[in-house]
Amino acid sequence: MSGLTVLVSGVTMGKGISKKSGQPKPYAFAQVHYLVPAKSFLNDDNNINKLGLEEKTISMSENASLFAKFADLTFPTQLKLSLDADPENPSRNIVVDYAKA
Repeated sequence: MSGLTVLVSGVTMGKGISKKSGQPKPYAFAQVHYLVPAKSFLNDDNNINKLGLEEKTISMSENASLFAKFADLTFPTQLKLSLDADPENPSRNIVVDYAKA
């Protein structure tokens, strides 16, 4: 198990029935949102300068008790996220727990 220390700005968990493709299809997701220093972007065609912070997301275990644990926090907050392999895609990491940083 690995870890990632970040400034967490929020957590999202959802499920429902998608009707976008015509055929109803169930979905579920859970994400941790965190802030990182904004990075400027420069190439031959673009010059975009950024200041401040930008939000990134990482998938989280779809675990109601883990979501409830996050509910006790005041955001934003610095946390050490515990990461483990995603059972659906072992090449990706997902958040499975956290500790105060």
